This record gives sequence, C-alpha cells and structure tokens, in this order.
Amino acid sequence: MTRLTRFAAKVCLGLLFCLALAPQRSEAHLAKWGSWEITHRNLMKLFPDADPNGWRIKRYQYSDSEVKLLEAELGFELYPEDKLPEFFIASDAQGNFLGVAIFIDPRTKPKILDGGILTLEVGIGVNAEGKISRIKVYDYRGNVALAQDAFLNQLRGRELDSNFKMGVGGLVAVAGEPEESQLVGNAAREALLLMKVALGRRDG
Repeated sequence: MTRLTRFAAKVCLGLLFCLALAPQRSEAHLAKWGSWEITHRNLMKLFPDADPNGWRIKRYQYSDSEVKLLEAELGFELYPEDKLPEFFIASDAQGNFLGVAIFIDPRTKPKILDGGILTLEVGIGVNAEGKISRIKVYDYRGNVALAQDAFLNQLRGRELDSNFKMGVGGLVAVAGEPEESQLVGNAAREALLLMKVALGRRDG
C-alpha cells in the first residue's frame, strides 16, 4: 500500500466517522512505502549491521484460526493487509541471521496537525532471541522526542511477555504525547505477536 493509498484510506475513515456511519472496528495496520529504496533505507536504520544486499522478504498469510487468535490477543479486528504481512529478514555479510523487521502504523483514527494527516509509522526490529533490538519512528511531525532514542530505547530488550504500558514498569511517555507514546508501545507488542504466530518465534 503506497503513502497515497494510506492517506486516502485515513481520509475515508474520517469521513465515515463524521457521517456517523459504522466503519470496521480496527486499531492498527501495517505500514508500507511506495518504493524499495525508501523501505531499504528504513530497514537499515533497524539493523545497521545488516548486509545491505542480503535482505530477504518473508510473506505470510494467517489462517482463520490464527486471525482469531491475533484479534483476541490484540483486542481489535485486523485490516485485510494485516492478514498478509511482510517480514524482512536481516543477515550480516557472512550470512548470519540477525533478526526480523516489520513496519506498523498503530494509529487508531486519523489525526490532523497543521491541516494535514499526522502519520505515525513505526519500524520494529526483533533479534534471534525474540526480543526488541531496535525501534524507529519515521518522519514524525509531532513532538520530535517521540522519534528519539531517549524514548524508544526504553522498549529495547523487551519480549512478548514484557510490559508495554506507558507509566508502568519504568516506561515513561513523551511529555505532551501520551497517546502516541502508547501507540508506539502497542506497535512493539503487536510486532512480537505477529512474528511469533507467523514465524514460530518463541521466548528463549
């Protein structure tokens, strides 16, 4: 899905809300960019030690039972594209496995800033131990602190059973951005769950 398509989808959701219609209940979906060049650049920010030419793409289709499990765990209905995720496999120059990356847009509904849609696109890298190795927030136009390591590094090393709720267990939200801070935490947990179900990654 391109940025233009995602923009149009979010505008449509906003219009449906204003018209008091009942859109499909959903709270997150996968983020994609319109070119491999942009995707590759964002992947290298998640795994800077990866072989630039060694990335592999793993596509997966969740079964009906897996979708039901995911929706029960996440607490919302998946978008159609969430059921067909793309995972990006990172390896080093010697071919050693480094981890898996995925991009998620955890926005619950369109948000406007200065007359435009405020996007929130999160990249999550997970290492071979099933733990968050790095998180990045791309091109965010809100409080820049949300995209800085001082906030994002709080989530490094966490696994599926860890706490991802801001204000609990040492996680501190960015001042003035409590909703977006929690959305980043939600994206991290969702990434771990999507990978566990699709790729069989288990703690330890």
